[in-house]
Amino acid sequence: MIAASSTQTDEQRVVASAIAFKLASLGLSAKFAEPISVGPIVSVYRFTPVGSTRVANIEALAQDFAIALGVEDVFVKRMPGEVAVGIFVPNRQRSWVKWRDCVGPQALNQQSLCRVPLLLGIDYLGRRVVEDLTLFPHLLIAGSTGSGKSTLLSSIIATVIYVNKSEDIKFVLSDTTGVEWGHFVGAPHLLFEPATNIYQTLERLDWLIEIMESRLKELSKYGLRNILEYNAESDRHQLHRKGVSSQKLPYIILIIDELSDLLADRRRENESRSPTLGKVAEAKLCQLAQKARKTGIHIIASTQRPSVKLVQGDIKANFPARLSFRLPSGADSRTVLGTEGAEHLLSRGDMLFINPNKPGLQRLHAAEASLEDIQAAVDVASRKEAT
Repeated sequence: MIAASSTQTDEQRVVASAIAFKLASLGLSAKFAEPISVGPIVSVYRFTPVGSTRVANIEALAQDFAIALGVEDVFVKRMPGEVAVGIFVPNRQRSWVKWRDCVGPQALNQQSLCRVPLLLGIDYLGRRVVEDLTLFPHLLIAGSTGSGKSTLLSSIIATVIYVNKSEDIKFVLSDTTGVEWGHFVGAPHLLFEPATNIYQTLERLDWLIEIMESRLKELSKYGLRNILEYNAESDRHQLHRKGVSSQKLPYIILIIDELSDLLADRRRENESRSPTLGKVAEAKLCQLAQKARKTGIHIIASTQRPSVKLVQGDIKANFPARLSFRLPSGADSRTVLGTEGAEHLLSRGDMLFINPNKPGLQRLHAAEASLEDIQAAVDVASRKEAT
């Protein structure tokens, strides 16, 4: 039996008791531990393994818990920094997060502390999550069709456009489907119109490599290690005294909407013996990912088909920050996150996040930016730049 607490609702007591009964019926020993963490979309019920019961025994019961509770799915994982296993159960009544609710004065103050702010949404307790892309330094996103991947990318771009000046952060966008980034055309933060095919994307990669090499030479010339030191010297006008412009270098963010299209093994016409376009693109992307961090160039790449062949070797090694929406299988989840779990996520923006600067997995919910929100952000940014 679960001891009743004055802070527990009837629904929470029923859920906790059902989980405890299921564990006992399967011969596993686990003790319920308070508190129950209630968020806008999911609630977390903590159980501590007792005796010979292992954490892995409880983590393997996600489908059993879902059936026992009558919900679409349940996510089970050890809580980072705690002695309990967390059982994430969807709430009967859910409050989905809107982008416009995450960019108020409080959020803007938090985002101003980041050099390249990434508004990822909220955590399972409803707290805003804003990370600094420069600390990753690149981000890989995976998710099935309709899971919220493109929506998250749109909200990330809209936030930067709304919060940051174009002289500080620029974007290079690639979308081989040709339908995702049209609403950002006209924003002052875009260096080019979005690339809509493989050849345009390869041209953008070549341009970024040239910029990277040029910036590396500039840093070496003045004995500086990275863009942060360069811009700090620029602010103090030290570079101007050395005979160069005191203008700061903007951060440049390359966003690729479908990585698998870019890395596919297709060949140029009439060039059967040359490397495939996918191999050429992979080499250019890896060159950027390995060396561009010091120059202020960062990459956000996404895919809905995270195969082992795609997410391997240099690609995986150079994207230590990885985020996954719902995926079809545990094997897909292991490919991206190194562990199962993404197959038990909800749809509509539910995700797991590996932050290379923090232990364990984070359960997050993406903020949804409507087309009206995006257009408003572009309009506001354009007016600010015009004045």
